[in-house]
Amino acid sequence: MKIYCIPFAFALLLLQACSPAKQLPHSRPELYDHHVHFLSPGFIDFWKKMGIPFSKADHFYSDVDSIFSLSGCEKMKLISMAYVFSSEEFGGGSKDAIDQMRTENDYLAALKSKYPSRISAYYGIDPLQAYAVDEIQRCHKTLKLDGIKLHGNASQIYLTEPVHLQKVKTVFHYASDHKIPVLLHFDNSHPKFGERDVRLLADSVLYGLAFVDLQIAHFGTSGGFTQKTKNVLDAFIGLFNEKHPISTQNIKFDISAVCLDKDSDGVSKLTEAEFLELAGYVRKLGLHRIVFGTDYPLYNAREYLAILKTKLSLTDKEIAQLLADK
Repeated sequence: MKIYCIPFAFALLLLQACSPAKQLPHSRPELYDHHVHFLSPGFIDFWKKMGIPFSKADHFYSDVDSIFSLSGCEKMKLISMAYVFSSEEFGGGSKDAIDQMRTENDYLAALKSKYPSRISAYYGIDPLQAYAVDEIQRCHKTLKLDGIKLHGNASQIYLTEPVHLQKVKTVFHYASDHKIPVLLHFDNSHPKFGERDVRLLADSVLYGLAFVDLQIAHFGTSGGFTQKTKNVLDAFIGLFNEKHPISTQNIKFDISAVCLDKDSDGVSKLTEAEFLELAGYVRKLGLHRIVFGTDYPLYNAREYLAILKTKLSLTDKEIAQLLADK
């Protein structure tokens, strides 16, 4: 069963604007934003022709100098959304999908070339497509990009489907063999997505891999802090506590688009009680497993860091742990 809906992060990318940065009261640390989106000019034109509205000028999404200036970070993981072109929901799936995907990943390479020491470039692929491994090899060996981005919702990845599971395993085995980090938007938006999917990822994808550098986006779901978020986190925390083999692997969770202080595309901002509960999950998961990310352009880095500090009552020591290299 396939559930099609506009992924939360996609809508935010198009419809939300960054507010002016709120400065933290203490010293200004170097900020590494682990979740930053861009769109190439061709991608912007592609979606405009579909009637998708944009709230800002094109450079807000496509110009790397503007992204650095507006985001307020010093380093970033810059993420290609090239996987969209194989999705019929977003006008993809045409005979031109392969070329469109390659063009988007090529544009990422061009952006990285301007600031190679400040940008970690994550190329987008749809693991369910026959050309997925070829594109990984091209981005890895020819473009020399840094990591792989998978999107469970856009690609409609169901680990409960044996064919899907095998194709995802193929990608992770390649990543392990070549020491490539993976950024995973895990949630596929199916109503039953949760513990079973976490177990399949742990037992059937990650188990036994010699190298794992995995960042799980948005605390495991698609933004906000819902019962589904708690279910997914509980499943991972349970595995870590029972000393499952993945507990020794390098698995991190980014907190981008989770600690919402504003309504965003139908996802409600958190109540004070929910902020308090989220703070408890942050500490239960552990700051050593969490990386800072904004889901730019939803928030800029200084603004979102101030929200985390204030709404979750994070101490200076916890902020330092959050921002530390992992």
